[in-house]
Amino acid sequence: MDSLHHRKLLFSSWNVRGLGDEDKCHLVRDSVASALPSVMCFQESKLSHLDAAKARSFLPATLADFAVVDANGSRGGLVTAWDGRMLSLSNTIARVFSLTTTLSSTTTDLSLTVTNVYAPADHSLTSQFVDEMLALLPLVSGPWIILGDFNLIRHPSEKNNANFNQNLADAFNAIINAMALFELPLLDRRFTWSNGQQDPVLARLDRAFFNHEWDVTFPDSALTSRPRPTSDHVPLLVTAATNIPASSTFRFENSWLLDPLFLPSTLPARDADVHARDAAAALAAKVKRYRFAAKGWKRAHRFTPYTENNCKFLLSLLDFFEESRPLSGPERALRAAARETLALAIKKNAAHWKQRGKFRAVKEGDENTKFFHARATQRFRRNGIRALLIDGVEVVDHHGKAEALRVFYAELLGRARPTAWAFDLDALYDGAPRVDGQALIAPFDDKEIKAAIWGMDQNSAPGPDGLGPSFYRAA
Repeated sequence: MDSLHHRKLLFSSWNVRGLGDEDKCHLVRDSVASALPSVMCFQESKLSHLDAAKARSFLPATLADFAVVDANGSRGGLVTAWDGRMLSLSNTIARVFSLTTTLSSTTTDLSLTVTNVYAPADHSLTSQFVDEMLALLPLVSGPWIILGDFNLIRHPSEKNNANFNQNLADAFNAIINAMALFELPLLDRRFTWSNGQQDPVLARLDRAFFNHEWDVTFPDSALTSRPRPTSDHVPLLVTAATNIPASSTFRFENSWLLDPLFLPSTLPARDADVHARDAAAALAAKVKRYRFAAKGWKRAHRFTPYTENNCKFLLSLLDFFEESRPLSGPERALRAAARETLALAIKKNAAHWKQRGKFRAVKEGDENTKFFHARATQRFRRNGIRALLIDGVEVVDHHGKAEALRVFYAELLGRARPTAWAFDLDALYDGAPRVDGQALIAPFDDKEIKAAIWGMDQNSAPGPDGLGPSFYRAA
């Protein structure tokens, strides 16, 4: 499987040690948004109740759907959230130490189960946790991943001191064997928890396990860690490659034109000489080279969510300094640069969502960006075909749908056949009045071409080359 050309599902797990504090929720949301997971599992939320308003304080907008196990007072609490554009909920099993959700793909027949675990730190309850895990086994079928904070270690090497309980490790290993689970190796660190002391105790308490069906469905799975802005546990990220093809279609972004460096950086690729057999081949080669240059520029100038926040912080800080003393020349230049960068970032964001929103009645602007974002999200959710009904049979796998669509359009459009004139063209127009057709067959001049381009809507859909009217007008 070539993972570069297939979509990946990302599963993140993190013991956040409480989500009651507003400032901490902002840190958590920023960290989760930077990872862009398809499914997010939180342990120790310490929330006795979770509504949509509170969820928005620590979950990015893409993870609007969630299931919970409420905390017992200020202890425990599990939250599993998922991207509703990609996955829909089929079933939920809530227990004391685990939250199991079965999710189905919105575009294919893929179905998988995610169990979010927060095992008891009080080891007198470990046997209860073991029984709960074993009871889940007959309730789950298909690909299954179990991840979270297990509060247990398997081997002495998973702790940085000699305080190792062999009996607990044996019980943990026994349940793994009884459930026929495999553990995903953590590739970039030894430990996932620290007590934060000057001479710290370190242990690997956070893990991810999977069953045989998961291994068959997602053979290219990996486990890595994420930066830890808060909590004493490290966030984990599981990357699972699927057989759902990722779109390789190039689409020109109008927001790129707002950057004064974009056209000077990319147009030389289009304007360079090419050797081709005719004008059409030369044009195709130039467009291909330009698309390659534009993709490279996009990779090097990705929008980061920190840009606006950093600019706003700088402006506030310099305004604060100005209240107590005059700003220096470099500080004034920095404030001007921050204002320009902030204005450009806002304009780019507005243009990006205006183009995706496909709604012409509302004027582009920062105050309308959320509206366009919502419009684009709704369009994206309707953009997938989960199943096709062919002769009474439902086709859900990607390759089956692709073949069904190919056959349908091949039969609809037919195949090319040799053409033959079945009439005398001269006799057909014999006696018809003569007209001057030179204006219809004359080559197009620059004025006509420019008028046609300027008469098009800049946000109209691009042609097969991915370049829309906005590009040709600017270039």
